[in-house]
Amino acid sequence: MNWTLSPHLTLDNDRVPAADAARQTRTAAEILRRFADQPGIVLADEVGMGKTYVALAVAVSVLEATGRHRPVVVLVPPAVADKWPTEWEVFAERCLPAGHGLRAAPRTVRHGSDLLKLLDDPAETRQHLIFVTHGALTLGLSDPFVRLALLRQATRRHPDLLKRRDSLARFAGELLRDQRFRDRYLVADLLATTPSRWRDQWRRWRPEQSLDDDPVPAALLQAVERVDLGPLQDAVMTVPVHRTATFDERIKDARRLLTAALNETWTASLQALDVTLPLVILDEAHHARNDTQLAKLFANDDAEDDAEALQGPLGNMFERMLFLTATPFQLDHRELLRVLDRFHGVRWPSPGDRKAFDDRLTDLGQALDRARATALRLERTWSRIDPADAGAVAGLTSLTARPDQPERVREALTVAAEARTDLGRAQDLLRPWVIRHLKPHKAERRRYLPGRGITDNEPTPVGLAVGGSATLPFLLAARAQAVASLDRSGEHATRAYFAYGLASSYEAYAETRRDQAPAQDERKTDEPVGRSRQLDWYLDRIAKALPAETADEWARHPKIAATVRRVVDLWCAGEKTLVFCFYVETGRALRTHISRALKTEILDRAAAGLQLSGADEDEVLAALDRVGERLLRSDVRGYQVFHDRVRQQMGGLDDESSGRATEIVVRFMRTPSFLVRFADLRPEMTIDDLIAGLDHQDSSGATLTDRISAFARSLGQQVGAERRELLDALTAIQTGGIAATAEHYDPSERSHRRELLLPNVRLANGGVRADTRRRLMLTFNTPFFPEVLVASSVMAEGVDLHQDCRHVIHHDLDWNPSTLEQRNGRVDRIGSKAARTARPVVIYEPYLAGTHDEKMFRVVKDRERWFGVVMGETPDSGEWATERQAARVPLPEAIAAALTMDLSVTGMRQPAPDGTGPSRMIHQRGSTSVAALND
Repeated sequence: MNWTLSPHLTLDNDRVPAADAARQTRTAAEILRRFADQPGIVLADEVGMGKTYVALAVAVSVLEATGRHRPVVVLVPPAVADKWPTEWEVFAERCLPAGHGLRAAPRTVRHGSDLLKLLDDPAETRQHLIFVTHGALTLGLSDPFVRLALLRQATRRHPDLLKRRDSLARFAGELLRDQRFRDRYLVADLLATTPSRWRDQWRRWRPEQSLDDDPVPAALLQAVERVDLGPLQDAVMTVPVHRTATFDERIKDARRLLTAALNETWTASLQALDVTLPLVILDEAHHARNDTQLAKLFANDDAEDDAEALQGPLGNMFERMLFLTATPFQLDHRELLRVLDRFHGVRWPSPGDRKAFDDRLTDLGQALDRARATALRLERTWSRIDPADAGAVAGLTSLTARPDQPERVREALTVAAEARTDLGRAQDLLRPWVIRHLKPHKAERRRYLPGRGITDNEPTPVGLAVGGSATLPFLLAARAQAVASLDRSGEHATRAYFAYGLASSYEAYAETRRDQAPAQDERKTDEPVGRSRQLDWYLDRIAKALPAETADEWARHPKIAATVRRVVDLWCAGEKTLVFCFYVETGRALRTHISRALKTEILDRAAAGLQLSGADEDEVLAALDRVGERLLRSDVRGYQVFHDRVRQQMGGLDDESSGRATEIVVRFMRTPSFLVRFADLRPEMTIDDLIAGLDHQDSSGATLTDRISAFARSLGQQVGAERRELLDALTAIQTGGIAATAEHYDPSERSHRRELLLPNVRLANGGVRADTRRRLMLTFNTPFFPEVLVASSVMAEGVDLHQDCRHVIHHDLDWNPSTLEQRNGRVDRIGSKAARTARPVVIYEPYLAGTHDEKMFRVVKDRERWFGVVMGETPDSGEWATERQAARVPLPEAIAAALTMDLSVTGMRQPAPDGTGPSRMIHQRGSTSVAALND
């Protein structure tokens, strides 16, 4: 196999910087080179570096090298199912020559039967690239035509079962739960006809419901011949022959048995398929790390010896596998090995190649075990360094121990040198299988502002102070946390939920207390007072010590107040903000409190600018509306002047898109939010004042004109479907106040008090509809609404939020550093606003001083340094473990970097000048070189 990068494609285009395009090109070429001698590769570039484009370049090159005879399949998570077809459209337009002729499925397949139908298409119309969701082939069989075909196959050669065909025909509508099969004569005709002719038969019976394709794939029919149909035949025998008094119950039982047997037959048929495809690409491959249904598609962990039994339903179908994940070291090293073990599912050229692969994985596993053991020994040794010696450690840049260093520091450095050697060997053995590039040094592109930095805007390593009405609840919480930490076993070992909730918001604490604390009348009065009763006593006192449950009082929560103030300041400076939180109630609270604060800011600015001192809210808003109406109503002179000025920024767009985009700008410029921020408000302001507002700079140095121009350029770079979707979203998104009763308002965005909320601030969590989240993501990437997005983990993976935002607030932290990195990756991406304005991504990590919140911050930052060293240990969030980690001396960045593997293409060792070395990588044993880890 000799696949090379297609000369007909280029990754150098106006959507990607030249340096990134060059890296992506090198990576794609290296993946193809490695495919010559190994079954698969994991591409693990850091978040936001363009893995999708690399994968598509590999897919196109494989298609070209194989003559386009067999398609490439891409398995994608359901959450990003729509993203891949759109990305292909962009790739095809920007990276391939005109008239390239490659075809990709316009939609992602969600059912396995639909995948087989696409594979069954004739060569002249078959899709070259097929997108399939992870669960498509692990779900039960739902296609009624395929189910009926399997029933026909099960009864075809069995005399007793042939007699049951009449029953199947009579009751097919109820058995298959499909109204189209209620005609017994139609079904009887299909059961008597080979499925290859069903499309014609259906046209005769139902000309008004003609089928676009053969309803049953030929490859499936061939596979069924090799499957044991005994269980399905037994289930068919349970189908009632007549309608009797017990018919309803009997047909229900028969349907249940048939469904189970059909699903079993379907799975066996998939495994018996005789289909060979060149390549499968698995996105978010870390989901295959454990014995999940996705993992079993490729290889069965339950089978021990038999090579054929090891194959999953997709086993033996693909010649090569490309796995994509941004978080290889989020996995335990054993989980990483299990991901690599999925490569067993390829179609092996020979038993010898499979044996060589097994040997290499064995060697790699042993090397990783040793490296992990040494790294953990280093971690334990490092934990014994006295905090008083932190100053002697902070500036370390070498692993060489010196006599003048404290004894425990020297001991730790000695173990670190051993770890470097062991990690070096593991690196050499892992490098052929994993390619990982990191972005330029974080210090050059990110500015971290922890703790009080959210208020001071300076990187001061001090937490937010807890004072005023918050003092007593947090003091009680500290005592309660101490009580909880005394119990290391049982239910109470995990009952520190109150500390998380209280540190997040009063709303979150109240909700967790309602959900998890036992009701007073459920406790036994004669129960001895133990640790749980003592803890409950404290929790009750915390609840009573909370400020009064009003919007104003709860908005004074120290971290809520800091987050709200920072968001408002950034809004005043013309910036968008992405806020991540964990608790649903905190998300709703932040949306409400930020909305109220912005509304106050808008009213104050408008009242001052329009000289309306003493006017009430309605009067001020009405005055703002009159300004917008007077200057930007379509029938006034100023409207056309402003319209023409904006349209000048739409160069490169077609007339329709330019017109729609201009109308969108005018629509948003009329809103109170835009008027008070971008115009010099005064009672007799003119259209010239409004036009001058287009030159208003945000804190990134970008004027509103710059942002509109960037928006227009982005539109111009998009393919037609992308452009239409974005313009439709901007046209539909609300610009007026959002009330909880509005039809388009998502219930999960509600506020407790059902008050009118600003459209500037939106919430995107798991309860918000997927189509709403999609619209918010698209419009957040523009200069328009929403201007503040409060998000949960559902927006932390697989979405782009970087085009008009460079400020992230982690209102709630996480024990896992990879979670925070995934969040940061939403705005730190190729083509980001930060890169465009040559300003850093600003990351706020607020925490409350002297609380559980501060401990979480110190632990996660410590783990971030250790993550690459110990290869993604599963974080232990228990009270005792985190207490120890919070207290240990931080690992210096230089030491962590020296002990972290380099798996980049540029970091590869080059072949010897004389050409010596292994001729086939599949048989290569790893070198013990540690050159990349030397001081």
